[in-house]
Amino acid sequence: MSRQENLRRLLSPKSIVLIGGSNLKLPIQNTQDIGFDGDIWVVNPKYDQIAGIPCFPSIADLPSAPDAAFISVNAELTVQAVQELKEKGCGGVVCYAAGFAEVGNNDLQQALVDAAGEMALVGPNCYGLLNFTKGVALWPDRLSGQRTEKGIAIISQSGNVALNLTMHDRSLPITHVISVGNQAVMGVGDYIEPLLADDSVSAIGFYIEGLKDIEGFSQAALKAIEKGVPLVVLKAGTSEIGTQLTMSHTSSLAGSDDMYQAMFDRLGILRVDSLSELLETLKVAALCELPTGDHVGVLTCSGGDSAMLADSLDQFNLPLPQLTDEQSSTLSELLPDFASLSNPLDYNTSIWGDLDTCTQVFGSMMSGQYDSTILALDFPKQGLGDDTEWQVAVDAMIAAHGQQHKTAAVICNLPELLPEDARNRLVAAGIAPLQGLKDGVAALAKVIQFSQRRQQILTMDNPKQLLLRQGGDLTAGTNVMLDEWASKQLMAQYGLPVPAGQIADLADVAQVADQVGYPVVMKGVSDKLAHKTEAGAVALNLKDAAAVTDAANTMAARLAEQGLTDARYLIEPMESNFVGELIIGLKRDDQFGLALIVGTGGILVNLLNDSATLLLPTTREAVQNAIQSLQGYKLLNGYRGREVADVDAAVDAVLSVADFAMEHWHQVTELDINPLMVRPKGQGAVAVDALVRTQQEVTD
Repeated sequence: MSRQENLRRLLSPKSIVLIGGSNLKLPIQNTQDIGFDGDIWVVNPKYDQIAGIPCFPSIADLPSAPDAAFISVNAELTVQAVQELKEKGCGGVVCYAAGFAEVGNNDLQQALVDAAGEMALVGPNCYGLLNFTKGVALWPDRLSGQRTEKGIAIISQSGNVALNLTMHDRSLPITHVISVGNQAVMGVGDYIEPLLADDSVSAIGFYIEGLKDIEGFSQAALKAIEKGVPLVVLKAGTSEIGTQLTMSHTSSLAGSDDMYQAMFDRLGILRVDSLSELLETLKVAALCELPTGDHVGVLTCSGGDSAMLADSLDQFNLPLPQLTDEQSSTLSELLPDFASLSNPLDYNTSIWGDLDTCTQVFGSMMSGQYDSTILALDFPKQGLGDDTEWQVAVDAMIAAHGQQHKTAAVICNLPELLPEDARNRLVAAGIAPLQGLKDGVAALAKVIQFSQRRQQILTMDNPKQLLLRQGGDLTAGTNVMLDEWASKQLMAQYGLPVPAGQIADLADVAQVADQVGYPVVMKGVSDKLAHKTEAGAVALNLKDAAAVTDAANTMAARLAEQGLTDARYLIEPMESNFVGELIIGLKRDDQFGLALIVGTGGILVNLLNDSATLLLPTTREAVQNAIQSLQGYKLLNGYRGREVADVDAAVDAVLSVADFAMEHWHQVTELDINPLMVRPKGQGAVAVDALVRTQQEVTD
């Protein structure tokens, strides 16, 4: 039986075995409380029973192969138990114990992997898993949550974060919680596919610190796009200290955060910044129909609410189209003369408590040119009197939504001012009760982002081109830097435009300059010289042979002082007719392999720090979008009457580097082209400097 088949047994078991001692009392109680209706077995050679469940003396004595196991013994005994469970034919196992690779005990973790074979193994160093649709609670701590038929799943690398998320007070039904720990056998992506196959799962939330199988994760993410199940991620480890902590906490390799963000953008994965935003985004994703566009209609009964919501939506560039003539006519009949007919609509409190009028007003807003409608509603603090009028507003929103079936949300400014009974009624009606203005608006904006990116992906000729390639090992050998001349000659083979220059020894520089044509630029070239400007190895705008000879002699003396007596001299035409400059680079990462960096180049590189990261393989459209996302793109696009640059030629240059990277995936360690000078439209681009570092095999 394959590991994926065993994982399905683990997630929806008909029989469960728990292995350990008195510490099994709580997980046994959890399993019973949640209503598991299959067989529950316990293995312990020292006890007759634990928590009222008779004990089997060994795994071999179990009546049949269990579908799922929970092991709560020390690390060494865990390995032994996993081996015995595999021999018994168990489907999958949760390994609660710590003491493996997260503390540097890699050999013991490898022994655990070997013992598991094709079993589905969760952990080690994890909290376990919950399935609230099937009544499964392989969980060692207090249990919060209830049985449900539909909701969201949570996958977390932190057991404590997983536990805290189950304790939420957000009226968000949870179907599954999986604490993956060290991911010794299965990575985060392995859990996605069985969850996607479960129609009870409407969205999946993640707390991650690092992914070990980028390729597998991207495959699963693309399947989520196809099914329309949003993936929402909170990724920790973005700071230097945070990255160090994640490496010691789950032994995961925390890759470059820019690369993670590039992956999320590429695959339509929604990234959030906090646990509260994670829950609110999952709420919209799971409860609402996906919006077909980004136009938003807003209902409030306060000018302050209108202003705050308008400002918040503007931060995400979500348009607020004004009312149609038909809406204005309808609303003018329903609202008093002093009501301002606009979007946001401040319908004021004159219709408070009038269910019929509120329903008509809310329905009129929903019927407009809006893909989503938000009602701002802050209840009074519970216990301070009657809240009937607020409940009527909820009833009206539910009734209006029942007629329109568009994305709808009720949002409160303060998270605590939307009581549970109102939230639950909204949830049952398919309306998201959003708790907190900032998180709520961000949640809606991100789900709109998912819907738009999903539409883009589904209309691609070949969405599989978005799948990522695993990092891969470098070729064994020595890391070598190619000099500028060799770098340019190599890259020219892949279509990168380079100047029509020539290489020369010191004695021949004037003759070569005559052949190239004045004015020229001259550079000292050596495979030991990475930063030519700092070394005094660049001379610009040389207009005759005498100037070239003088500059070469001066340059040779400077380089000799630095021990570079073997330098040669690259002479190229002086480039002056350009609109803007770009930098193109390749960066190697253990997880992502080679990533493509495109940024504003030349002297602005360090000043602006303006770049975009593209994972490979990439597409022409993605490169175009990356260039257009740069602050420096304004310079290329006719800024203040300047000429428009040949952006198509710049895209071609970037794609030539991408082609080179794909063909030399295991050899390239670094590439830097700075600047790529982009000429006026129709006149191309040229790479005036280049540096390539590659891994070269050692030969006898």
